Amino acid sequence: MPRRLLDPVRTLALTAALFSMAAGAQRPLALSGNVPNPTGKAGTIVAWLSHLDVSASGVIAFGPISATGEFQIELPGSVTGDALQSLELKKLCVSGGQGFQLSPAGVDHALVNTVAAFDMTKTPVSAILASSADFVTRLEADKSDVRVGDALGYYLYVSERVTVRGTCVGADGQEVTYDLSAGAGWNRLAYEFEAAGDGVRGVLRTVREFPAGMSWVALKDYR
Repeated sequence: MPRRLLDPVRTLALTAALFSMAAGAQRPLALSGNVPNPTGKAGTIVAWLSHLDVSASGVIAFGPISATGEFQIELPGSVTGDALQSLELKKLCVSGGQGFQLSPAGVDHALVNTVAAFDMTKTPVSAILASSADFVTRLEADKSDVRVGDALGYYLYVSERVTVRGTCVGADGQEVTYDLSAGAGWNRLAYEFEAAGDGVRGVLRTVREFPAGMSWVALKDYR
């Protein structure tokens, strides 16, 4: 399952450039939302970068956060260099994947689903896009505790149009069905859990808009 519940402060390096802007690039994408701000003072918030194989890289963009927690971050229209990772079947699947469609192979990508405000308190306020605080609480206690109706949201950047379809076991040991048709630049992904026989299956798909009710949910220290 491509999700990141890590504490980004471990590897944050705001002075390290993990992206660059290029002429003729895709359009930037603005993220906005609200997270708890225990200081009641304006500050800075960052968007944290990861990939579909659940590996993390660092900060991709930053923006202002208000005293009441409203924030906006502009993701760059073009992403290059170490921020990107190629999409390959061996990275997406550790087992299964028979009949898996990845076309074309080797397209570069980056993923954002975590924001963190570092200059508010000694411990950063971190949040992920999720369907509910209850879901995030369960994930933090047990990553396998998912239920029908749970969902996570992601922003996916790809260097060119790509299609990913198939079911396999991912790097974190969870079975996931991919149904992605992403255009060059930034796309929205929803990772939704649906009924499957007597159990639940996770489906990661490209969407025009995130599912109703999805928002930035702070991790347990700030709920």
